[in-house]
Amino acid sequence: MAAVATVAAAALPRADRRGISLLSIAHAFNDTNQSALPAVIPWLVGHHGLTLASAATLVLAMNLSSSVVQPLFGHLSDRRSLAWVIPIALLLAASGTAIIGFSPSMPFMLLGALISGIGVAAFHPEGSRFANYFSGANRASGMSFFTTGGYLGFALGPILVTPLLIAFGLHGIAWLLLPATVMAALVWRDLPRFHEARARVHGARRKRPGVDDWRGFLILAGVVAMRSVTFFAAVTFLPFFAISVTRVGKIDGSIVLAIMLLAGAAGTLWGGRLADRFDRRRVIAISLAGTTLFALAIVLLGFYAPSFGALAPLAALLGLSLGSSAGVLVVLGQEYLPTRIGVASGVTLGLAVTIGGLLAPAFGYLGDRHGLVAVFATIFACGLFAALGSLALPKPAGLERA
Repeated sequence: MAAVATVAAAALPRADRRGISLLSIAHAFNDTNQSALPAVIPWLVGHHGLTLASAATLVLAMNLSSSVVQPLFGHLSDRRSLAWVIPIALLLAASGTAIIGFSPSMPFMLLGALISGIGVAAFHPEGSRFANYFSGANRASGMSFFTTGGYLGFALGPILVTPLLIAFGLHGIAWLLLPATVMAALVWRDLPRFHEARARVHGARRKRPGVDDWRGFLILAGVVAMRSVTFFAAVTFLPFFAISVTRVGKIDGSIVLAIMLLAGAAGTLWGGRLADRFDRRRVIAISLAGTTLFALAIVLLGFYAPSFGALAPLAALLGLSLGSSAGVLVVLGQEYLPTRIGVASGVTLGLAVTIGGLLAPAFGYLGDRHGLVAVFATIFACGLFAALGSLALPKPAGLERA
């Protein structure tokens, strides 16, 4: 089996750097909308008088629409090429975010969040499928490069949105439509490259190596779900933790979120390179162990020594450890289901991930009642469950590591 896997990997086309770069940049502008919402929430709370729980409902709406759309598009993309979905998704995601900024009431904000969530969701299954195609044999590195785009998008969200909010108020987030439109046009122009990449890969491996391991994949989905809860809760409530616990302003809250996400982007690249050299499961386990440790450190900081100067490096370390497992989890899911890459991508980047957003209102309620330190104590517990679950991940049945 090892020889078969080696031959199959050698038969794959070499990495298409232009294709993976274009997809990664598009991923960045797509996911900017997801982190823009947490950065906008403090302004929504101040402008519209929302509670933390009601504001977190917007995150719920965005992720609820994602949970419905991503597995559906993953299933469809296993049957036919849907590359055209990628530029359309970019426009939908940015349009929904712009609607939130212009909304006079909560129902319109929810509508914008739903539209943005659909756009974000539609992008991921097909985007990760073509990232797999463009990556050639070095799938962990290629997928981590693609996933890094998403992390950079998360980091860009507060960096781009905060000056726009200061200069133009809530209407300023509509400017996110501009880069999304440019990227959608560039991807649309290169759609023939996408179709050629799909044809090359399917020609090189007419029968994909390996067999589907649903048991391993379900365990992985559980790990991804718990990691998602940890990630989304940290992204949503880290600015509030900085503001309410370390007593800094809204701009500093956005800065610490950007620090965490930029560190996560670096961790994603680092984790992908390690996973192409070592056992993917070991990389995931170490990453999640670090996530648990640094989440606990933030809890202890809140209890005993609240300080923005100490929170910033801890946020960077938390982001670094969270990021180092991101792309590796997607590749491992595709290895568990080698004949259903679209479904694997839709779940690991879609359905399981959105659970973190679905639980955002519960974390908001906890924060309203018991404070932000209690929120991060719960984040620590979720990270611990993810780390323990990673120890039960089996070796992919059909793909022996050469």
